[in-house]
Amino acid sequence: MVNPAQPRSAVTRIPRIVGVAVVALLAVLAVPIKQRCGAPGYSCASTLDTDGNAHYYYEVEPAGVYLAEIVTGANITLFYSSGEDLVKAR
Repeated sequence: MVNPAQPRSAVTRIPRIVGVAVVALLAVLAVPIKQRCGAPGYSCASTLDTDGNAHYYYEVEPAGVYLAEIVTGANITLFYSSGEDLVKAR
């Protein structure tokens, strides 16, 4: 006798594997990346303050947005958080 559940198991396994792969890809694209000046290649340093620090704007954004900014060359204003870094001038 042939077990009819065996082929069905193989058929239902493929959508599960595809589903797990899609969720994993979305998780990787959602990994936060700290990007100075908001987008790759942008310049945003301020003049030195009274303590000798330069202020740099940054955004913490998803990796997918970061990759899209590299491809398009534009700043996509979708980010988790933003702020300023202080860098001591030499």
